[in-house]
Amino acid sequence: MSLNSAGARFRQALREESPLQVMGTVNAYAAMMATKVGYRAIYLSGAGVANYSYGLPDLGITSLEDVLIDVRRITAAVDTPLLVDIDTGWGGVFNIGRTIKEMIKAGAAAVHIEDQVAQKR
Repeated sequence: MSLNSAGARFRQALREESPLQVMGTVNAYAAMMATKVGYRAIYLSGAGVANYSYGLPDLGITSLEDVLIDVRRITAAVDTPLLVDIDTGWGGVFNIGRTIKEMIKAGAAAVHIEDQVAQKR
């Protein structure tokens, strides 16, 4: 991993700002505004992708590719480390590895995953 990778920049921000304030962003423009006002990290939620990109409720309807599209748009617009909500990882245990690899390729700095088994209500 590069010393200037997205993950390395996220870990550096965590070390230097405690607690790290992470601004929620729903698109590249919101990410640009958050960066401009000085946030050291930004966040993309599953609800943000569902609501703002697809006009859907946050019920686990969006796919991995749907989220990757927004991750790519945001990371192309800013260098600010992006924390991404990956819901339950889009599949079983074997799919999680693929999800993580795709997030890294798309430029995500970090992810968080939910431990629920059942689909969202």
